[in-house]
Amino acid sequence: MKNYLIFFIVVFVFYGCDNQTESSSVNSNHNLEKEIVELKKKTTISILKMSKNKSFKEFVLKECLKQEHGDYNVYLSKIIEEYEDKSAYKDFVNELKNYVEKVKMVNGGLEPLIFYPRAETIEEKSNQKLSKVAEQLAQIISVDGDVYNPETYSAPGYVLDSNGDLAFFDNITEEYAWENDVWVIGLDEMGVNMSSAGDDLLTAQTFVSSPPSRFDGQPEYGGIIQVTDLNEIEPWIAGKLEFRIIIFDSKGVKVKDKEFDKRKRSHFRNNKWYDYGFFVADWNTSTFGNWMTEKWMEVDGGNSNAFIYTIPPAVPGGVSVSVTVPSKDRDDDLGLTIVQFTEPISQVYNLSHINIKRKHL
Repeated sequence: MKNYLIFFIVVFVFYGCDNQTESSSVNSNHNLEKEIVELKKKTTISILKMSKNKSFKEFVLKECLKQEHGDYNVYLSKIIEEYEDKSAYKDFVNELKNYVEKVKMVNGGLEPLIFYPRAETIEEKSNQKLSKVAEQLAQIISVDGDVYNPETYSAPGYVLDSNGDLAFFDNITEEYAWENDVWVIGLDEMGVNMSSAGDDLLTAQTFVSSPPSRFDGQPEYGGIIQVTDLNEIEPWIAGKLEFRIIIFDSKGVKVKDKEFDKRKRSHFRNNKWYDYGFFVADWNTSTFGNWMTEKWMEVDGGNSNAFIYTIPPAVPGGVSVSVTVPSKDRDDDLGLTIVQFTEPISQVYNLSHINIKRKHL
């Protein structure tokens, strides 16, 4: 079976105007969006044609492996920078420039990029030179994320036909993308931690060594997570996961708020536990009370937003506390749970699509 280089076009979300916007402005935005859709198609075809060039494929792979933005991607602006002084690629560069300019105009300056899922697989399994890997890539497929199916976690893939137009190839899944050459043409996430520091370190899963119960003032660690439904939390087209943990004491006072660095999807596949090794506190009941509330989110960025929660009393007759957590409008709320001081440290807490736990060292 042939190797294929696949392109994935991520859905571009266009925000509508509010009720006070004049009709002329609405029409202008609508026309711009239509123009971008057409530009996206032309740009995809151009990149598909460019990918026949071994040096271009090698450049994209090399840049994606650098993970300059925390994931296996390269900004289109970086491609422009690399090729704009080469006269043979003048038309290609101008097309990319036009596309990048229009997309950033609509999406608040977000950078268009190519995300390469298989780069992670290549990094982990291959000891070949990049030029050799690039040489092995063959025909190209594009995938239109506008029709991504969240029920099957797949999207239709397309190839260039003999006339240079897009022709349907097959529906592409995460498993296929990580083992074949899928390039996702999408957007950077706004307001997301771009670091992936420590992503290649093995997680320390030393859960069974903890004493079964707590004692007052004992150091406690969290950030231990098991993802039970990976694609419900983050579609594979979006790449790595970025979790955030927020912890409150029994009075609703924030104890910790940590946005973890990006982590590979492979860390969370097959119900594996992942341990960020996150220090919560020396749990003194006189300071924090007899319970804490632990909340998790998956960070996707966007515009400023906030989640408002009512923390229920942990004991009958207690007083509920309302807390506000600043967030972004694309972030996913994974729920919260109460962690009781009297519970065994091995207790597993079920949230939305994840399980969490604590530990002592």
